[in-house]
Amino acid sequence: MQIVETIILIISLLIVANIISHYFVSIPASLIQIAAGIIAALAINVKIVVNTEWFLLVFIAPILFNDGNRFPKKELWKLKGPIMGNAIILVIVSTIVGGAVVKWLVPSLPWATAFTLVAVLSPTDPIAVQSIAKKAKLPDKLMHLISGESLINDASGLICFKYAVAATVTGVFSLRSATIDFFYIAIVGALVGAVMIWIFNGVRLYLINQGVDDSILHAIIQILIPFIIYYVAEDIFGVSGVVAVVIAGIMNISSSRTTGAFSPEIRLVTSRTWDMLVYLLNGFVFVLLGIEIPFAMAELIHNQSMNTFKAVGFAFVIWVMLVVIRFVWSYFYSTFFERSDRVSFNFFSRARFYYCLMSGISGVRGAVTMVGVLSLPFVTKTGAAFPARTLLLFIASTVIIFSLLGATILIPLITKNTAPITYRGNSINTDDIDIDDEAEDTEVVDTTTDLDADAANKIVIEKTINKLRDENLDNRDPVYTTVIAEYVFNLHNIQIHSDGPNPISKTRIKGKKDAELWDICFNCELEAIEDLFEKNEISQDAYDTAVKRIEKYKRGLVRHSYNQSVEFFISYFRRTVKELTKIIHIPFTKKEEVVAYNREAIQISIAGSKRALEKLRELENTDGDGVYDNLLYLFERHYEERLELLQGKRRNRSEQFNIERVNLEVNALSYQRAFVQDLLEQGRISRATANTLRKNINYSEEVINYDIQ
Repeated sequence: MQIVETIILIISLLIVANIISHYFVSIPASLIQIAAGIIAALAINVKIVVNTEWFLLVFIAPILFNDGNRFPKKELWKLKGPIMGNAIILVIVSTIVGGAVVKWLVPSLPWATAFTLVAVLSPTDPIAVQSIAKKAKLPDKLMHLISGESLINDASGLICFKYAVAATVTGVFSLRSATIDFFYIAIVGALVGAVMIWIFNGVRLYLINQGVDDSILHAIIQILIPFIIYYVAEDIFGVSGVVAVVIAGIMNISSSRTTGAFSPEIRLVTSRTWDMLVYLLNGFVFVLLGIEIPFAMAELIHNQSMNTFKAVGFAFVIWVMLVVIRFVWSYFYSTFFERSDRVSFNFFSRARFYYCLMSGISGVRGAVTMVGVLSLPFVTKTGAAFPARTLLLFIASTVIIFSLLGATILIPLITKNTAPITYRGNSINTDDIDIDDEAEDTEVVDTTTDLDADAANKIVIEKTINKLRDENLDNRDPVYTTVIAEYVFNLHNIQIHSDGPNPISKTRIKGKKDAELWDICFNCELEAIEDLFEKNEISQDAYDTAVKRIEKYKRGLVRHSYNQSVEFFISYFRRTVKELTKIIHIPFTKKEEVVAYNREAIQISIAGSKRALEKLRELENTDGDGVYDNLLYLFERHYEERLELLQGKRRNRSEQFNIERVNLEVNALSYQRAFVQDLLEQGRISRATANTLRKNINYSEEVINYDIQ
């Protein structure tokens, strides 16, 4: 009962604090939450004892998994050098230098305890400055660097923290053993996370393949994933659960609308559920921090060697030290390792100075630091009290407050702009889900209507496709053809009773018409390959490889049909093996061979795509009876997109293209609403069916709005 009362109390304090934060937008909401916890501790003498065994599991696992899932993967790879430098080297340097400074400030602290404090202060909270990134004009590169760094330094910092705590508790520390163990638990932890998320991804896709598309069920599975992975990594394999959940988050199937296997409702419900969970977890951490501060201060007041004001001063010095170390490291790295001009050398640059200063101040400490420090054990192995646990808690919490205030005040001054600050979990989208009130109405279904929801949805999509085609006069506008292709994919899958909006595939033939068109296209590609070889434009090896590939696909047209479940798992395993083969093969292949092979492969693919596209357009002009219906358009778009990719045209798709695409998608949804209303007024669908269709349209629109935040 005490646990339930505690949860209710903290949630109540969190709600009150966040209501107040809406009236004081210039004050970080985390500071208001801390204040709410302090007031509760002083007014009603609330004291909460934290169980360190489950604290990291409950808070760390979902927070880091969500961060990894949300971070843009391309930016993570592009900035891998500075990210790894900040996340590993900077953490180690900060721990060593910072530990020495802490030992100098508080000589009575054991060395292991001093390193414990600095290690737990290493993880940064990028969300704490993302809210001011646009208005304060922080460079995009800096924001991506801070976000990517936080994924890795959360892991490296908490591993260092774990060893420092172990050294304090046991009194034993071996640098050699710690180094070996560090790499072991990190590498094996990454493997555990990768394998387990591969399994979970397969299970989720299989459920969709089997028609299990309950949005609540998929949201619950998503929520459970990080907890299970963290537990398995830590308690079964004895490796880093932090690294495991970070890797799992990065490799998790994204909840964005680009993941065609999942419906808009599933993606939206899952995303909103994660927002709420992370929002609550972060709020819990800061309210708990506020509750702990008065008791830590009370103990410091009775401490003869350390008083509250002195501890606050030490915390300020430690925060300044962390900013300086981060600034120096950023300046050093950007000066010697990120120079575009290797000939000239300019040690001092005003622009670089301000960039690195912003980087130093942007290293805000937040929820992960608090989770770590609150998880400190109360006793050592000998049964003695953990050295200066109260002092460490107080200094860590004060450093967090200084870092929040520093970012709030100093970054706008440097960038000459102002904006409120948020943190992990408090950056939830402010747009409410706008679902028609009519969708919740219930009434008796009119049995005189002819169409159910699926049949009506098919008509609505067909009408929307025709409307978009009428607007696309030359039939070659890339924005229109892209959006129309999405609708044709959906319509095609509805017609063949598929369980998900999956695109056409060479390896999975869904119907007789698919097989006929693929056979025609494959023959065209073979003709193009023969022409290139006869003209001596490609080598014998390239010719043999291309022909074998096409023949393999042709054999697949008439192969024995597997059970649907068996076919799914075979396909999933093959895709995995193919990706692993690419990763393993490329580093051991000579660059010249790769370049030559890729050049010929591209040449073959371009020629085959052009020949197939010509044949498809010829069929479109002669298909007067509509034998292939929308399949011809679907195949044409498939080859058009392949050509765009091979010829580098997609690289030129600027942000303006994406904006126009989003606008057209929103317009298309408005067309769907109008067509639903037409069917309702014609009496062809019931009001309940209309409400169901409208709700699905609203989900789709909300997913679009959610992804562009």
